[in-house]
Amino acid sequence: MIGEIINQDLLNLNAAKALLSTFEVFDDPQKIVVAIAGESGSGKTHMATALAKELFANKIQTQILHMDDFFKLPPASNHAQRLTDISQVGPQEVNLERLNALISAFKSNAGNCSIPTVDYYQNSIAESHLDLSEVQVLIIEGTYTFFLKDTNFHLFMSRDYEQTKELRLARNRGNEAQDEFIERVLRIEHEIIAGSATKADAYIDYDFNLQIK
Repeated sequence: MIGEIINQDLLNLNAAKALLSTFEVFDDPQKIVVAIAGESGSGKTHMATALAKELFANKIQTQILHMDDFFKLPPASNHAQRLTDISQVGPQEVNLERLNALISAFKSNAGNCSIPTVDYYQNSIAESHLDLSEVQVLIIEGTYTFFLKDTNFHLFMSRDYEQTKELRLARNRGNEAQDEFIERVLRIEHEIIAGSATKADAYIDYDFNLQIK
């Protein structure tokens, strides 16, 4: 998503290295899809970046996709819809069908694929093209990635919305951490994804240490 800032000092390279050394799935020559799930501010994007960096260091071609880019509405419009009806919060806000189709195309050795790209500040969604023909590992990070089909490895970021409030305040995306409505949204998201955590193959705990299931 345009507008997402990656702090290189926060990359969890130790956990990424441990993942690669512990799980044989990363040695598989077939194309694999890694799902990284967790709540807002839990470190999904930074973990995906760290893992991609380690995979590239091991000469494994990798591509990250952000579930935020696959929301059906751009951020401000989606927020307005939630204000009208908070029951809209959930995986139904995401075009999971398109992501599942992209996973299928990736595993079928498709080359050039069309993907959406959200511009947070412009509240817009544009289309771009991505060549996945040489990619071996596709990392998809987002709140509801465990709801996707045909994913091979599942990493759950364990910090919940209450534990990440300080980080969200520092990020200060539209003062979201001080907005009571946003906190209600995060409570709903917490309840939705809490059950899906059982699908995880590994966890990143509160202290950002890797925990094997």
